[in-house]
Amino acid sequence: MRTIEIIIRGTKVVEVGYRAFLLVNAMTMGIGKVFAFNVGESVVARVGGAEDKIDRYVDFVKSASPLHAQVDKIEVKEFEGEVTEAVVFMQFLQFEQINKAIPAIISIDKKQDVMISKQDIMISKQEKTLTVLEGVREDTSIIRKDVSSIKNDVSTLARQTTLEDLEKKYELLSREVTEIKENISEIKAA
Repeated sequence: MRTIEIIIRGTKVVEVGYRAFLLVNAMTMGIGKVFAFNVGESVVARVGGAEDKIDRYVDFVKSASPLHAQVDKIEVKEFEGEVTEAVVFMQFLQFEQINKAIPAIISIDKKQDVMISKQDIMISKQEKTLTVLEGVREDTSIIRKDVSSIKNDVSTLARQTTLEDLEKKYELLSREVTEIKENISEIKAA
């Protein structure tokens, strides 16, 4: 059994799923011992397994990377220590991801509460607006009825009023205007 350490350096190798990528592909190739961790801007993977599988794995790691990774350099060297079972590392990685996800979920939950509060305010404002619009609709309906009634009255008056009636009304209005003017003149003189 051979044990190696692979150091992957690059401008973007952390927070792109590199460790999960290394684990899945090691397990796919039948490698039973894997552990990977981040050191600064690098990923270090320790892998143990049969010589031929390790050689294939190294070739694979040098030729492939996760979708968003940007690798500058890969260094491979022999490793003398113990390497964790791949299944144990998988569990470790899962718990680590859950640990990262919990604060994100809590943050999303808080933001959702704020959004729901804002939606409640908007719904309240919409309800008030609808109430006002209902009042406007009722007022408009009343105004339409009044305008219709006035049109009918004018139409009726136009049909019923003769030229003689209009002349009488004109004379009456003229007399009233003259009286008002005289009263104003008297008030000014006093």
